[in-house]
Amino acid sequence: MPTATATRYTLTYPKTNDRPPMRVRFTAAPDAKGTWTVERQPLGAAGRMLTGDRPRQYFGAEAQARAEAAYRGLVVREVLHVGQMLDLALEPGDVRFQDGWPTLDGMDAGEWLDSMGTD
Repeated sequence: MPTATATRYTLTYPKTNDRPPMRVRFTAAPDAKGTWTVERQPLGAAGRMLTGDRPRQYFGAEAQARAEAAYRGLVVREVLHVGQMLDLALEPGDVRFQDGWPTLDGMDAGEWLDSMGTD
């Protein structure tokens, strides 16, 4: 996140018969005062908001860098969780970021996981 702009990413869980549709939205965004907020918000069927984590706020000179690290950490943790549900042996280093978007094997992480989760 080289400039002070918001970064957003939504990871959709692969469809299965034993789990309702779910996706998780991640946001890292600054406010007018330079405070950065990082949020993880799970969404259930029909976009219904589920209980999420408390937003994390970062202040001061290193706020953007700390927010970026927190955002990436949350996204990587979720990608690894989905991978584990699909019996994939993913490591944190497998998830790479391009312009704030997570990728696996050069493909959007959510699309890659979805392709692995469907037969």
